[in-house]
Amino acid sequence: MTLTLKLKQNYKAYLLIGYAFLLIVHFILKDHIFPLSIVFYAFPVPILILSGLFLVLLFFRRKVYRFSILALVILLSLHWLQDYYMSSKIENSKDTSKILFWNLAKRKQLSVSYLSKQVNTYQPEILAFVEAPHTTLKNLDSLKKALPNYKFMPLKGAMLVAAKHDIELLEFSILEDAYKINLLEINTKDSKLKLIITDLTANILVNKKNPLAFVSNVAKNNNVDLVVGDFNTPYESVFFETYKNDFTSFHEYTNGFTATWPLGIPLFELDHIWLANRHSPQSLIKYYNDASDHALLISEFIIDQ
Repeated sequence: MTLTLKLKQNYKAYLLIGYAFLLIVHFILKDHIFPLSIVFYAFPVPILILSGLFLVLLFFRRKVYRFSILALVILLSLHWLQDYYMSSKIENSKDTSKILFWNLAKRKQLSVSYLSKQVNTYQPEILAFVEAPHTTLKNLDSLKKALPNYKFMPLKGAMLVAAKHDIELLEFSILEDAYKINLLEINTKDSKLKLIITDLTANILVNKKNPLAFVSNVAKNNNVDLVVGDFNTPYESVFFETYKNDFTSFHEYTNGFTATWPLGIPLFELDHIWLANRHSPQSLIKYYNDASDHALLISEFIIDQ
């Protein structure tokens, strides 16, 4: 019997073994081990659910397999809804602050009307953007006119920040195909906040351990209040565990699915906002617009004086 014939006869068994391997990687190994982390990043829970449904159809005539896999798919779906669909209670408070973060995905120009609408509605103290090269900022003057109460500062690493009060750039760090970080101090109405805006590589062939650790160390060593950015790494990554010692993610304060990419599809949670533990997160609101395939994030929090 040839190898090709054996493969044809046993392909269903191999598919089951492969599916079990994907589950082990996602829930046990995660991204501890590189390059197995590539599998972890490539197969989020929604993909595992769809893959399971495919196996249900493949084994439809075999009752035991069909119902066993279907039960597993149901458990995965419940897990997904429980961990990735949030409904946070928004408490109206006059003392809250807000930050707007958006990955512009290197679009041809700023979406002035859409941005000004969201800013005028929520009145965030800080606006932060990544993937905003000079070609995207060619109509920045139009945005400045639409939002005259904000001071804008283009940053290295194709980033942009704006605030209602003074902005000071403290440090810029870059490592090609790893990370770009801007560390800033921004005045607010009642205090000063230290902010990191970061954009990590989207290359899944790069081990995310060191870039994520570098951002965490800069934040900790500089007593940063907020870390925002496109981390190109899902929230369940093991490398975010060190962040939780000093920061709180807005993951659990989201309204709706926590995924931020791609456009309108709850698949990957790549864009994150982390708030220092001394402050109090309140809520995270997401909006999708075809001006970018990333969600626009607006987080609300209370600053501990």
